[in-house]
Amino acid sequence: MVLMQAVRGQVDKAQSICEKANNLCNNFRIYNLVNPPIIAQNRDTKKWEKPLKGFIKINFDASVNDNRIGYGIILRDEDGFVLGGGGGFSEGNISVLEAKCIALEKSIEVVGKLNIQGDVIFETDNAGLVNKLNKGEEDITIIGSRIRKCKEAFSLFKSANLVWSHRSCNSMADLICTKMCSEGKTWFFEMDYPKEIHNVIIKDIT
Repeated sequence: MVLMQAVRGQVDKAQSICEKANNLCNNFRIYNLVNPPIIAQNRDTKKWEKPLKGFIKINFDASVNDNRIGYGIILRDEDGFVLGGGGGFSEGNISVLEAKCIALEKSIEVVGKLNIQGDVIFETDNAGLVNKLNKGEEDITIIGSRIRKCKEAFSLFKSANLVWSHRSCNSMADLICTKMCSEGKTWFFEMDYPKEIHNVIIKDIT
């Protein structure tokens, strides 16, 4: 009799725990239906922003895939009009930071080909590259030397800055570099840009 009472007590205890857990689950579901989440889910996708009047924005990006990298560049003015751009690829197994640095180097070259010397903004989604160039800390590595030369090249312009943007703001350059990497192609264009990128360009400014 004592044993049966003990077993029954354990069963009742287990049922009580299950009921409490079930009630907590129900309360949790009700709370989530009635109240907004504590951490808001931002569903808004950031878009490319036009530069200030008189400035030209150069977005660039790089894609790393196995033993090849691709880079992409697009130049637009204060109205979002394409002034030129390009892209290409390079064979070799390198880091993401080095690939982004190559893309910056190529961006400076493209801007030079288009004979642009005014106020420019170089924009990338790689925070590491932005920090290294803007902090100007001494870096004796090869990549540090390359970044320093890029910063020195900024003196070719009336004013030049390297800024960070969200990846979704860099979709045009990302599209070009991905295409160059996968197809092993090289592009250079002025206002008559390739039709393959038209839809993304329109999406950026609308």
